[in-house]
Amino acid sequence: MNPGFPAVLGRGLLGELRHFVHRPFLVVTMADLWPLFGNAFDGADCHVHFAASMERDALEAMLAALPAVEAVVGLGGGMAIDTAKYVAWRRRLPLFQVPTALSVDAMFGHRAGVRVDGVVQYVGWAVPEAVYVDLDILRAAPRQLNWSGIGDILCNHTGVLDWRYAHRIGQCEPRWPYDDTLSQRSLEKVEAVLAHVADIRDLTDRGIAVLIDGLRWGGGSFHAAGWMPRHIEGVEHFFFYTLEYLTGRKFIHGQPVGLGIYIGSLLHESRAEEMLHAMRDIGLDIRPQAMGITWDDVGAALAQMRGFARRNGLWHSIAHDIEIAPGFLGRVRQGVEAAYRAAPAS
Repeated sequence: MNPGFPAVLGRGLLGELRHFVHRPFLVVTMADLWPLFGNAFDGADCHVHFAASMERDALEAMLAALPAVEAVVGLGGGMAIDTAKYVAWRRRLPLFQVPTALSVDAMFGHRAGVRVDGVVQYVGWAVPEAVYVDLDILRAAPRQLNWSGIGDILCNHTGVLDWRYAHRIGQCEPRWPYDDTLSQRSLEKVEAVLAHVADIRDLTDRGIAVLIDGLRWGGGSFHAAGWMPRHIEGVEHFFFYTLEYLTGRKFIHGQPVGLGIYIGSLLHESRAEEMLHAMRDIGLDIRPQAMGITWDDVGAALAQMRGFARRNGLWHSIAHDIEIAPGFLGRVRQGVEAAYRAAPAS
């Protein structure tokens, strides 16, 4: 299985797009990124759209207002990348993706994570001509954004734990029977992150390569395994989806997912402290205050996670069955706060 899209690593890649992307083209980016990168498109035959929402109704309204174009360039993080996918899918246009940080695996996935009444749904089909990974652009981004990418790799750990759990209790979906070979390939990506903590923290060439390899696997193998998320996603994302739904907030993806990885690892009693310390040592801050929320918000998400997972038909996980004990939130809080008090100096 080779699920990854073509990926081009180099420097000075952004300025080349104007010379070969079909014209006129649309650049989908963020308002705060355009002042940094807009000069790469000076004089180009292009239009610009600033992504602002992943709600399906907002995306459809945006589509209706867009001018006629021949191609789409996604420039930014997950929201810009997913919006570009949505436009390319709905208008059947060539797509070129340029991530400005490795915060999420969206640039390597076929579907866009849209929200319908605040609940995520993965829709569409968009295969980019290439994903252009400019090393200078990545290293110029706030490091927390690149460190966020480990969330969509370490989540393989809890995703596989959930798959094994469902298999053990006879709750695997008939179309997704447990596959140990696929699980082991996902877990290899987890081990690569754990073995290269310092490289990822420092964003060395090796660290960036580990991130790209893990994100390519996570994004592409969803489709390559037959639209099967079992080996790459589970309770940690269910916690994130519940938290997002309850708070209505937008997050740096890896932060709530990272907290969910620690929570899921505790629920499964498997390598929780190892996962927590790796995230801390890399620099990803998963404390609620770093996300602009409170421990009460975390507690509310934990309390409602089971109902959310069942109500939205998510694949069977430990979240569907476990009763969150009264003292569990305190255990999570104590572990997180103790780890970050002991954080090494950066």
